[in-house]
Amino acid sequence: MFVFTRGTSHVLPSSTVALAETLSAKLPDDFSRKVLAGSLGASWDSANPIRANLFAAGLRELVTYVLHSLAPDELVKACGWYQDQRPRREADAKKRGAAYQDRPTRIDRMVYATQGGLSDDFLEKIGLDVDADHRTLREMVDELSKYTHMRPGSLVEGDQAVSAFMEAAIHAVLRFHKAIETVRSAVIDLVTEDINKEADAKLTETIVQELDELSTHTTVEEVVADEIRVTVLGPREIEFYVKGTVYVQLNYGSSSDFRRGDGASMSDKYPFSVRMGAAMSDFIPYALEAVSVDNSSFYE
Repeated sequence: MFVFTRGTSHVLPSSTVALAETLSAKLPDDFSRKVLAGSLGASWDSANPIRANLFAAGLRELVTYVLHSLAPDELVKACGWYQDQRPRREADAKKRGAAYQDRPTRIDRMVYATQGGLSDDFLEKIGLDVDADHRTLREMVDELSKYTHMRPGSLVEGDQAVSAFMEAAIHAVLRFHKAIETVRSAVIDLVTEDINKEADAKLTETIVQELDELSTHTTVEEVVADEIRVTVLGPREIEFYVKGTVYVQLNYGSSSDFRRGDGASMSDKYPFSVRMGAAMSDFIPYALEAVSVDNSSFYE
């Protein structure tokens, strides 16, 4: 929990603490969480006239670090939408008399972090528009930069004004993270049915060892993907982690045993997991590894 004090009289408002905790849970590593904690802690000393500016500097660096973590240069450059922009950018640089630098901008990194190699046209087809979320974060980073470079008139004064400034900045970052989650959720909705089919195929084409060993003849009756998570939204490929349940019939005895009425059958279910991938060109899922089934409950 975030609580920052100076002596015993200054504590962050509960609304700011709640926002900070929400953002902290979405950050990629301990370093970024420490930067957030330090930025908040430095901001709430009422005796310090530049506390909001210190917060602005810390949060701006946090956003920059997270964007570079989520969108490395080589992955951004591998995206079709980035490559499509090169001719225009080269022409713009030539017109300005400047050397063209093939380097992702902040907005490029925002785009990659939210949608990977998915094009804007694709997002439009599935009813998504994250431009406003990119714009909100970009404008907030510009605002943070203004307060980072301290000049007369760039101080935020008063506890309420400082708190409001902090919360607006954190809201912008959280909105950006919400856009990341929204795109991934839409992709999952798009492939859920086909992922179920692929998992079913991999479990029925060849009965996996964990199921085969449970009976004389194990048959798969149904496969349900209970949880699908996007683990990689890359330039051209998407990877998923899938957890689900496989419903089976365990048959004991040979065909002749069953004909004589001596065979026995029972139904059961077991959890499974598998990593899958899909090319952005067709969104047809395929297994990246053998399906793993946990049959430990059978032996309990």
